[in-house]
Amino acid sequence: MSTPPAQWSANAQQLWHAMRTGAALDLAASAPGSTGRASRSSSREIAAETIACLLLQPPSPEPGVVSQLHLIGATITGKLHLPYATVEIPVALVDCRFEAAVELNDASLRAVDLSGSSLPGLNGDRLRIEGDLALVRTVSGAISLFRADIAGDVWLSGAEITGEGADYALRAPQMRIGGGLYAESVHALGGLNLWGSQAFTVEVTNGRLSHATHAALRCDGLHLAQDLRCTGVSVDRGGVSLFGATIGGQCWFNHAEIRNDTGWAITAPSVRIGGGFYGRSMAVHGGINLFAAAIGESLELSGSTLISHDHPALRASGARVEANLELRSGAVIAGCVSLSRAEIKGTLRLSDSAFTDTSAIDLRGATVGTLDMASLHTLPQALDLGAASIGRIDDSPGSWPGRIKLDRLVYQDLRPVLQAGQRLAWLDRSEGYNPQPYERLAAHYRQLGHDDDARSVQLARHRKRRGASRPPARVWGFFEDLTVGYGYRPGRALLSLLTLTSLISVVFSAVPPQPASSRGPDFHPIAYALDLILPVLDLGQEKAFIPTGSTSWVAWASAMAGWLLATTVIAGLTRRLSRSGH
Repeated sequence: MSTPPAQWSANAQQLWHAMRTGAALDLAASAPGSTGRASRSSSREIAAETIACLLLQPPSPEPGVVSQLHLIGATITGKLHLPYATVEIPVALVDCRFEAAVELNDASLRAVDLSGSSLPGLNGDRLRIEGDLALVRTVSGAISLFRADIAGDVWLSGAEITGEGADYALRAPQMRIGGGLYAESVHALGGLNLWGSQAFTVEVTNGRLSHATHAALRCDGLHLAQDLRCTGVSVDRGGVSLFGATIGGQCWFNHAEIRNDTGWAITAPSVRIGGGFYGRSMAVHGGINLFAAAIGESLELSGSTLISHDHPALRASGARVEANLELRSGAVIAGCVSLSRAEIKGTLRLSDSAFTDTSAIDLRGATVGTLDMASLHTLPQALDLGAASIGRIDDSPGSWPGRIKLDRLVYQDLRPVLQAGQRLAWLDRSEGYNPQPYERLAAHYRQLGHDDDARSVQLARHRKRRGASRPPARVWGFFEDLTVGYGYRPGRALLSLLTLTSLISVVFSAVPPQPASSRGPDFHPIAYALDLILPVLDLGQEKAFIPTGSTSWVAWASAMAGWLLATTVIAGLTRRLSRSGH
């Protein structure tokens, strides 16, 4: 096109000449009474059909000039309709007002800049752009970029996008971006759908998103080479979904506020994060779901508020965290923390956090390097450590919940080192009787060289078992405890022997037995009592003297008591020696 058609408007002819010289045409600045951003004015109007014609058949540029279509502040009448078109020059329609949605389905363009413009919508399914797509400060209806391929960056900073009904504000599943998607301070009523998309990085910071029925930020299957940054974002409804996403760098949610009244606020089962998940000082209403997630560094939720009533406040069952999991520094948890079968290679830090009275911590079958719960502002209702494997537990009596399940718990160290009496109160918080927690605690004390504490734990184990036994076993257990302390208090056997010997000696001193023959030894009450009590001892007194009258019953009872005492001593010592051998 060597000259613009004569029937074209003055604005169209000015744009033709601007394209030849590579200049921008600013209709807002040239219009009478201009105030900047485009408004409805006949002096700014240009037909969408004219723009399409200029894009498909651009004028030849002057020598040394790179042609472009750069229009500012125009009112574009009609519909800009370019499906399947191939546009060889960059397009910039800045601060313009469109009467109809822009149609770019299956088109191929160099670069597109609609910054500051107002349009009813943008349809760009399978759109291909060699450079950037700029929608900075754009006010738009729904934008559709399904399977779009954008080699540069996508800019949505300051944009206001509104979806209709249940539609997303930005519908961009399976979009491919060579660079990043940058959406600082975006306001998307209808949310962003990036399902299955690929990009170098995605940054949705300090923005506001909402969706009435689905995730306001839908990133299921998202694949990022680097970071997902959602710091300071506010999600009023719908929450965030990262199911099966792969994030090569870090995942940032610091200072975010995310709400979902019908499901998880953040749901990210099976997410793969190369770096860490950071949600410091965030507020989550609806809970976080990280089931079977893999996190290459730390999971940090320090100072955050996690609130959920229908499901856990934090669910990371089966997750793998290569470094630390931190719920500390004033974190508030209203709801359960489920970490069953999780693997946390560093430290699980719960110190200085606050749990509601309906909260519980589930660590069943989990593997944890260090469990730090030395000081809690308010305690959870229960702690389940069943079948967990923990390298070190840092706690204190003031941080123990009312109910603790310790069945099959394995740990290497307990800090601080408490006396057995204090630590037994920890075991007493577990319901019912199970010998394994007592055995493990006794082994811990033996490793430290605290044999007295180990014996105290074993004695407490037998007493606990006695309380759960049937009456006959309970009576026998009580006798073992009274006489020899189940073998862990051998001094009691000597005391029992001395007491019994003294009583029998007094009885037979008062009523001596009759000699069996005239040539027998002299009678000695103490020796006679020992001969009756100790079945393995023969001092010649029992054979040489025969009790008479009621004292024969005393002799019989003494012999029975001696057999019982000997049996309990042997049983107790055998039990002790067998435990010591372990």
